[in-house]
Amino acid sequence: MYSAKRRRHSGNGFLHGLGCLSQIVVLCLILLLVYYGSYLFQRGPIPVRPLAIAHRGDSAHAPENTLAAFRSAIAAGADKLEMDVQMSDDGRLVVIHDTTVDRTTNGSGRVADLTLAQLQALDAGNGEQIPTFEAVLDLARAADIDVMPEAKSPQLYPGLEMKMVDALSAAGYTDKALVQSFDAASLARLRELSPQLSLCALYGVAHFDLSGPQPGDAQSVCPMAEMVLLYPWMIRKTHDEGRKIYVWFGALERPWAVRLLLEFGVDGVIVNDPALVSAVWWSR
Repeated sequence: MYSAKRRRHSGNGFLHGLGCLSQIVVLCLILLLVYYGSYLFQRGPIPVRPLAIAHRGDSAHAPENTLAAFRSAIAAGADKLEMDVQMSDDGRLVVIHDTTVDRTTNGSGRVADLTLAQLQALDAGNGEQIPTFEAVLDLARAADIDVMPEAKSPQLYPGLEMKMVDALSAAGYTDKALVQSFDAASLARLRELSPQLSLCALYGVAHFDLSGPQPGDAQSVCPMAEMVLLYPWMIRKTHDEGRKIYVWFGALERPWAVRLLLEFGVDGVIVNDPALVSAVWWSR
């Protein structure tokens, strides 16, 4: 009899625990609805059509930062081509994300230690080469599509900003480029070199407050999408200060996340699959 009573007591305790857990889950859901609902109520107007920005080209379907990826992005209807610009040992601008070639090619070594000829002798995926910045600009100009190049690791490449400004000017692309960087000093140099250039300040993990003056008087900001999902009020604050806000994904590039960000009012989304943005937008 004692064992039976004990079992009944244990069963009642378990059910009580489940009931408490359910109440906590319901309370959390209510708080989330209030939190995000209050933002949506105050968000203000959203863009007529947010931009689909191809992250390193259409990198979901072709080797990243290659001409194949940029051609695929153009075919997919991307609004801008995003890319990373670094410099070879002999001073040529090349489009590659990492400071080494190890991850994205069949070679090894630092980009800064290899000449253009050595870099382009490598296989960047499916027989593609690491392209020069000028080659990507030629492709963009032929397709009449805007570009969003990032001055990547500028501390490693003295003169990187001047070479980027010169390349954009030579291609007649100064007015069709939005140059971005995480480096405040690099943005300031770009502004000094080209007062008319459009700039975008990049932000990463744990950056929630983007208000106030931006480095290089950047007209746009680009925080990490996951941070915006946690604190969408940065969108409203950015718009109130007259700036555009784009987002880049760390790990959560999913249709539901893109849909939320579009509903929150971002001006554009940098994605590996640019067709995803249009598909989500028109399915609203």
